[in-house]
Amino acid sequence: MKTPEGETLPSTFMSAVPVLPATNMDQALVFYEQLGFQVIHRQADYALVIREAVELHIWLCSERSLTENSGCRIFVTGIEALYQEFQAKGLVDTRAAVTHKPWGTKEFVVFSPDCVLITFVERVA
Repeated sequence: MKTPEGETLPSTFMSAVPVLPATNMDQALVFYEQLGFQVIHRQADYALVIREAVELHIWLCSERSLTENSGCRIFVTGIEALYQEFQAKGLVDTRAAVTHKPWGTKEFVVFSPDCVLITFVERVA
């Protein structure tokens, strides 16, 4: 982008959208809906889901090894309430807990039916 004087403006990163694999689109979308995401677009091999300001894209793949080695981190506030919401739905392993990390976050994880790792993260002071 250029200013009216023709100068190039510096770049600005706006956001990122994870593109996560799934071997079964129907099963994956049910899971993301359980996480509170709404399906906003769907094709046979690609879908978009959104919850508040977070958008995820889901693509159909045939290799389970890709799903088992994929993941994303979603930054949130109110992580304890979110953990309780997901625990009540049976989405969190009962042995898992919100953990404090030495880099200044609290985190917990859930796994999709295809073992995609989704880490929910809250920054702490």
